[in-house]
Amino acid sequence: MSTVASLALLASLSTAPTAPRIFAADVVSTAHEEFGAAFSPDGNTVYFNRADPTRYTFQLIMVSHFRGGRWTKPEVAPFSGRWRDIDPALSPDGRRLFFASNRPVKEGEPVRKDFDVWMVEREGSGWSTPRHVPEVSTDDTETNTSVTANGTLYLTRMPSSPGGKRAIHRYPWKDGHYGPGEKLPAPINTEHGAGNHFIAPDERYLLFSSEARPGSLGTYDLWVSFREGTNWSTPRNLGAAVNLGDVLTPVVVPARGVLVYASRLPFQVESRATPYTTEEFDARLRAPGNGQGDLYEVALSAVGLAADTAASR
Repeated sequence: MSTVASLALLASLSTAPTAPRIFAADVVSTAHEEFGAAFSPDGNTVYFNRADPTRYTFQLIMVSHFRGGRWTKPEVAPFSGRWRDIDPALSPDGRRLFFASNRPVKEGEPVRKDFDVWMVEREGSGWSTPRHVPEVSTDDTETNTSVTANGTLYLTRMPSSPGGKRAIHRYPWKDGHYGPGEKLPAPINTEHGAGNHFIAPDERYLLFSSEARPGSLGTYDLWVSFREGTNWSTPRNLGAAVNLGDVLTPVVVPARGVLVYASRLPFQVESRATPYTTEEFDARLRAPGNGQGDLYEVALSAVGLAADTAASR
């Protein structure tokens, strides 16, 4: 790591929150529904999802940049805005961005009923035309991609058959294409399902969400498992500070020394000592934390991960 990069990392670590806080409040995280973040290698650009209030009717990918000590007003990403696009994921070198979409594979075809994996590549300061990734896309729904330094792709697949559980699959990159995929074994994929994941660039650890797994604190919690040869360690719950509400789409941001994830917390849990005024209630409705999904950040050290993305226990 260069001296400049080291200094930037130390500066980020000094401001990384030791308790979860809303990420970029009132700019990226707003009164709208937000989830699914991806950061450039320097941590100064974020791609994320903004959706309709239900989260399920329409979603698009937006982008914001950190300039002059603040995040810019988000804009719709140049490759998004027409179809349902979710779960952006950048390769560690920032040259490729993967996402899931229901867009037709060919212009003029009907919109797909499921989500497939798509990808754009850097072309100068912009992005290429989105390309369908057929090697990893099936008639089931593929979402939540995450990419390693050697190009291996991890994705979540939800079977179309009734009662199917989402599961994480691994596709190695070799000789310019993806090889046959493999479903990760237990204790990652179990009867409780697994998805919404982040794989460390060196594959040392995997962050993922799971539904009502033994030891869960909520319906969907975040867990971490460490690679042990060809196996994975027993997943560890990230704890009560993080696992509030339904917690999804984790991403490690080494340049900022933080874990960023999405959570949808209740608008009101405990009774108030005094009634809302009209102005107070209106302000709450128009702010993040109003019951819609928001992005949160917390220092990597607070969840037992090292800032250089190497796993620590």
